[in-house]
Order: sequence, then structure tokens, then C-alpha cells
Amino acid sequence: MIENSAEKKLLLLVKYAMPLVTIFVSFIFTLFMIFNNIEEFKKDSKDLKADYIKNQKALVKSEVKRVYDRILKNQTSVIPTIEKNIKNRINESYEIAMNIYKEHKNKKTNNEIIKLIGDSLRGVKFNEKRGYYYIFDFNGNCILYPPNRKLENNNYLSYEDPNGFKIVEESIKIAKAKKEGYLKFLWKKPKKNKFSTKLSYIKAIDELGIYIGTGEYVKDFENSIKKKTIENLQNLRYGLNNFVFLVDYNGTYLSHLKKDYVGLNRMDLQDKNGTYITKKIIDTAKSGDGFISYISTIMPETNKPAQKTTYVKGFDKWQIAIASGFYSKKIEEQIILREKSLNKRNSEYILKILFISIIITIFLFAISLYVSYYLEKYFLKYRKKIFEEMEKNKKKDLILAHQTKMVAMGEMIENIAHQWRQPLSVITTSASGMQLSKEMGILTDENQKESIDIIILNANHLSQTIDDFRNFLSTKHDAKTFELQAVYDKTLKLISSKLKSNEIQIDTNIEDIKIKAYENELIQVLMNLFNNSFDAFKIRNIKDKKINFNVFKKDKNVIIEFSDNAGGIDTELITRIFEPYFTTKHKFNGTGIGLYMSQQIINKQFNGEIKVKNIKKEDNVIGVMFTIKLPIN
Repeated sequence: MIENSAEKKLLLLVKYAMPLVTIFVSFIFTLFMIFNNIEEFKKDSKDLKADYIKNQKALVKSEVKRVYDRILKNQTSVIPTIEKNIKNRINESYEIAMNIYKEHKNKKTNNEIIKLIGDSLRGVKFNEKRGYYYIFDFNGNCILYPPNRKLENNNYLSYEDPNGFKIVEESIKIAKAKKEGYLKFLWKKPKKNKFSTKLSYIKAIDELGIYIGTGEYVKDFENSIKKKTIENLQNLRYGLNNFVFLVDYNGTYLSHLKKDYVGLNRMDLQDKNGTYITKKIIDTAKSGDGFISYISTIMPETNKPAQKTTYVKGFDKWQIAIASGFYSKKIEEQIILREKSLNKRNSEYILKILFISIIITIFLFAISLYVSYYLEKYFLKYRKKIFEEMEKNKKKDLILAHQTKMVAMGEMIENIAHQWRQPLSVITTSASGMQLSKEMGILTDENQKESIDIIILNANHLSQTIDDFRNFLSTKHDAKTFELQAVYDKTLKLISSKLKSNEIQIDTNIEDIKIKAYENELIQVLMNLFNNSFDAFKIRNIKDKKINFNVFKKDKNVIIEFSDNAGGIDTELITRIFEPYFTTKHKFNGTGIGLYMSQQIINKQFNGEIKVKNIKKEDNVIGVMFTIKLPIN
């Protein structure tokens, strides 16, 4: 009776208090929204200029960084590009020489064949006429040297460059031992009495006892790359009139929006305040990077001087300052426009709040009356049932969460064990070998350094493995923008050991797509799909294991297709695989929660869907395909 009396009093309180509370809360909420919006407007107006300047600084800095990265990439590609270029050239000449040898080997002497080869290569020029072929025999005699024929028919076996490097002797060693290879030395440039670093590639023709070589001066090639890079950046623009310009450390402008400035030395350029603009840009570049302010000589929109803030970053290897900036006048105009728009929008927003608030208040008042009258009728009936269901769901969620955690931990431990096994074996072997060599008294500094390098390399690999799995198991669940290619790469990295041990062929076709979502959860879903395929391959003892992984954009969605040739799923069971605790691999320790959790992740956290179907070939089921559809926005 006490309980019933208390419930009746509670229901009476709800019946009469709820409508009044609804009106009061709605009124307070409306006032709060109005005054909060007014305060936000004041704050936005106050901080608008600072935020706009901050955004503009971030923009010009990112554009300068983008150009810097592009220049750095081209600069660091000089040596690899030279190596590839001269090797290709030597392979071409080698084919020519061998064709001549094969054609005349039974008709002419070796010396006659060598002369024919030399005559065929003498006039060949490349790399802007800097490149040529030279030929030496294994005794150090010069047979072909197009830049100076007077050097031919002389022996240079003992010739050394200014650093004491015996070029011909070392070339012969490579030709005899390795048949082909690279050399780096100092060589006097043709028509110039000056030595410069040259990278060369030689290849032996054992049948004739000679080797063919060619090379490239590193500085000349780098200057060529530098020239092409600057030419490609001449017309670089972003936005309407925003641009990145380049100045060398001597004050000469290499690229600029105004083409008349290109090639001019403007080291003495001053603004009306007496600031030496170009000198200030170069000094900032030499110190690293930073922002500077000055009066620009011309603003593109007005063709008049204007206050400008510029970000500068130096590229010391090429003695270049990279810069881009924005004008204060342009910012002030944008701020005025934004303030007007913000003020108008704020007024409209307040009116909308008042109107919507009145409508919502009336609606909630009516609903509260209706609900209060029927609340008593259903309260007692469902109270007990609600409590029971809550207890059931709580127990179920706890069990499922625990099982999911244990499965994930088991798989992670197994993957870490697989990826650690080989590096640990290498570390153990290197350490044991080093200890044994020391005990036998045959341990050299070179062997010790080689063993230590191997141990450090593999220890770093172990550390990287921990970092990879720790990032995957991170508890951070904030949505972020990421590339689907990166998600695929991280997934393969986590299961790389299983891929190697199972010898599985993976064919991929992944478009360049970014989405904003939960990266680790998507990796978990993909790992579930891969692990299910691994188990299916094992259960059915598939010999030629294949997995296809495709990602593409369709309408406003991302489609992920995952398929294998592991024999598919029984028709009677395929409709149940997303049910919790349902599994088709009891004998292989299947838990039945992997696909269920994958579906929950895709549906609830990505607002997407996941479907499955068997793949058939001539009425035979050969595999299964999972299709995941995720909204891009």
C-alpha cells in the first residue's frame, strides 16, 4: 500500500507538473539561446580578424611547404635518376656491341670487332650532349674517348683522380668481378680545366676483354633538374591571385606573378618604410623560415602598394628562398563583408529561435498533457518488464564485450608472436655467432659491427611492430579524416605474418578516396574479413589461395568489396552469419561474434551497411563476397 500510494503521488505530480515545467523550461531555453547567440556574435566579431589572419598564415605556410617538399623531392632524386639513366644507356650500348660481336665473331679478329664497336658508339651523344661512351680494355688501354681522341691508345691503369682514386684500375676490378657496376670519382670536364664529381657506370664484354662506360657530372645534372623544377613552378597559383615566388640568395627573382620580375636582381628593393624587402626575405630563408611584414610594391587587385605578410622558407642546398603572402587590405575587406553577413544572419537566427520556440512549447505542452494521462495506465505494467530486460541486456552486453575483447587480444598476441619470431631468431643467431667468434678468437671489428647492425635493425623492427599494434588498439574513438588506402595498408601490416605463412595472393584496386570516420573500427572489420578467409582456406585446404580487395566510389558512397576463393558459405547458413554466437567453424575455435560486431560497427558507427553473397562459377560456389557501403559525408 505504501508503494502504491507513493506511485500515485508521483503520477499526480507528473500529471500536473509536467505541462508547467515544459512551459518554464522552454521559456528559459529560449532566453538562453537568444542571449548566448548575442554573446557568440560579440565574440565572433571580436576574434574574426585574428582568426582570419591565422587562417591566412596557415594557408600560405602550407602552400610554401608544398613547394618546398616538391623541390626537396626533385633534389633528392638526382643521384637515383643519374644511376638509372646511365645504366639504361650502358645497356643500350651493350646490346649494340654484342650484336656487332655476334655478327662478325667468325669473320673478323677481336681487334677489328672492337674497332667496329668504337666507331658505332663514337658519335652517340645524350643528356643535352654531355653524355658519351668510352671503352677500355682489361689492361687499362683507352680504346674510345670521344671528347679527346688524343687520349686513345694510351694506358691509364695507374691514373689517379685528385683524391687518389685509381679510376681505370677500379673499373677493371668491377668488370672482372661483378661484370658491371657504378663508380664515383673526380673527372676533368671537357673544354674546362676544372674537376667535378662524376658518377659512372661500366659493363664488361668478357668475349672481347673490354668494358664500356658512360657517366654524368652530378652538379650538371642537378643544375638541369633545378632549372626544370623552377620552370615548372613559374605559373604556380592558388586561389584567385595568390602565388608562391622564388628568390635565390643573391637577390635574383626566379619566379613571380609579375613575369617582368623574373630574372631581375632586386636586392636593393625598399618599401616606403625603408625596409629592404628582398634582403629581409633572404635573411629569413637563411635562418630557416618565418613570417615577415612589409609594404609590397604592388597588390594584384589594385596595382598599388599595400601592407603584406609573407611566409618564407629557405632551401639551402639550392640557395633558394620560397615565399608566399597575403595583403592586410584584402583581409579587412573580407572581415567587413563577413561581419555584415554575420549580423544579418544573427538577426534572422533570433527571429527563428523565437518562432520555433513558441511552436515547440505549444507542441510539448500538448504532448505532456497527453502523456501524463496515459502514463499511469502503462507505468505499472511495464515497470517490471523494463527492469528484467535491462538486466538481461546488461548481462548480454558484458558477456559479448568480454568475448570480443578476449578474441581481439588473442588475435593481436598471435600476430605479434608471428611477427616477432623471425627478428628474434635473427637477433639470437647474430648474438650467438658473435659470442662464438669471440670465444674462438676470430671476431673482427667488421664482423662485430655487422652483427650489431643486424641486431639493431631487427630490434627496431620489433619496436615498430609494438607501435603498429598499439596504434590499432588505441582507445581514442574520435572521428578523423583518413585515406582508405592507408586503412588497407595498416590492416595488412597487422596481419602480415599470417599472409606470409599462408602464401595468399591478394589482388587490389583501391581508388584515392578519403572519408571522415573511425579508422581503427574499420581496420577491425577488415581484419575480421581477412581472418575468416584465412580460416576458410585452412578448413577447406585450398591450394591456390586468392583474395580480391576493391574500393571505389559510387554516387555519394564508398563501396568496399572483399572476396575470396575459399569455397563460399552453405546456402542454408549464409543468412545467419551476422547473428551473434553463430559460427560455421566450431572445430577451429570460432566464437561467432566477429561478423556480428563487424555489422554493428558498420551500421551504428558508420551509418553504412554490409552484405554477403556467394560467388558462383558454372553453378559451383567458389567463394564468398562481402560488400560494404559507407556514406562519404
